[in-house]
Amino acid sequence: MLTVMCVLRSGGIYTPEWVRKLRDAVERNIVGRHKFVCLSDVEVPCERIDLAVDWPSWWGKIAMFRPGVIDGPTLYFDLDTVITGPVDPNVPHDFAMLQSFWKEDMVGSGVMWFSGQNVPHNVYTKFVKQPKAYMAHYERNKDGPYVGDQAFIHDTLNKDVPTINDHLPGIKSYKMHCHRRLPADARIICFHGVPRPSEVKTEWMEKHWR
Repeated sequence: MLTVMCVLRSGGIYTPEWVRKLRDAVERNIVGRHKFVCLSDVEVPCERIDLAVDWPSWWGKIAMFRPGVIDGPTLYFDLDTVITGPVDPNVPHDFAMLQSFWKEDMVGSGVMWFSGQNVPHNVYTKFVKQPKAYMAHYERNKDGPYVGDQAFIHDTLNKDVPTINDHLPGIKSYKMHCHRRLPADARIICFHGVPRPSEVKTEWMEKHWR
């Protein structure tokens, strides 16, 4: 059975209500058997796995690579993702990430896929040894999409990370593809940075982010 996963770290702009909206959008758009799970340090309106780390912001996503968290086919979405159409993952890789919208040789962590086999646990085991040092390093050296957890994953896996876009149709960037209208083939809208979904007041947002 497919698991759809998100991560909520308390203390930021995201709340359990964002988890609910993503959960409901997944329910509307994934036909097959699945469960919706959130890694979080607070109560959420779905099955919860204890985040068990206090790493701030996007760094909490590294906890997904902890042994025992991923136990089968898993599709991950950032909380600022809006699902607008059918989602049917058919990814022929054990692990895959979003192709960066801005830089061809970089990946993003807003959408990720785990087959459940050969999970790259080394991402977690490496980071947990000195998290403050890694966070500081990637803050000092950030460059466009080369930033934060996705830059750390990219480097840890020696830049050899398959991308998910060709196997999960309809992935769009709000900034690049959707700020004027919703493309007909859009299914997954990534809101990286600002504006956030909560700041966009359009008819299609009211329909799909509710």
